[in-house]
Amino acid sequence: MDDKVRRDPAVFEEKRRKILRAASRVFAKKGYSGTRVGDIAREAGIAYGLVYHYFRNKEDVLNSLFQENWAIALKVMEDIHQQGGSLAEKLRGVASFFLEAWRMEPDLIEVLMIEVVRSPKSLETANLAAFHRSFDLIERIFADHAELGELREGVDPRMTGFLFLGSLEMLLTGFVARELLAEDAAAVASCSGALVDNFLLGVAQPSLAGAR
Repeated sequence: MDDKVRRDPAVFEEKRRKILRAASRVFAKKGYSGTRVGDIAREAGIAYGLVYHYFRNKEDVLNSLFQENWAIALKVMEDIHQQGGSLAEKLRGVASFFLEAWRMEPDLIEVLMIEVVRSPKSLETANLAAFHRSFDLIERIFADHAELGELREGVDPRMTGFLFLGSLEMLLTGFVARELLAEDAAAVASCSGALVDNFLLGVAQPSLAGAR
C-alpha cells in the first residue's frame, strides 16, 4: 500500500469509499454472485490486489456497504424521532429518507435490497443485529406516540412497526423493479405521503373499515 495512504487516515478512507462506490455499481450491473473482485478493482480504477488492503473479500465489501449505510439510516431515524413532531410527520420523514436515498443512489439501494435485505445474508449475525436496531427504533416511535394518545387502544407498537417497515420495503421494491418511480423531490414527497396516509388512515370507507 502507498506510504501516503498508510500515513493519512483521510486518504485511506477516501480510497476505501471509492471501492465501495465502485462495488455498488458492479453489483447492481452483474449481481453479487456474478461479480469478481477484479471487476470491482477495474471499476474503481485500482490494481486488483489493492482491494484486499481494505476488505477481506467480496463478501466483506457487500457487508460493509450494508452495515455502514444502514448505520446512517438508523441515525437519521433516531434524529427524526428526537426532533419531535407528530407521528405522521415522523413516519413521513423516515419514508422520505429511504425513498430519497433510492432517487440519489439507485444502484446502492438496488444492491442492498436484492443482495442483503431480500436474501439469506439478512440473517447473518452483524446484519441481523442492524435490522433488530431498526425494529427497536420504529417500535419506540410508535410506543411513544401511543402514550400521547395517537394510536387506537390495543394497537401493538412492535407489530405496527414491523408492518410499517414492511410497507416501506415493498414500496422500495417497486422502485427497484421500476414499477414505481420517484424521479424528483416532489414525487418522493407524494409517495412517502401516500404510504403514511394509507398506513395510518387506511383505504376503506369508514363503514367498511369497521365491518368484521
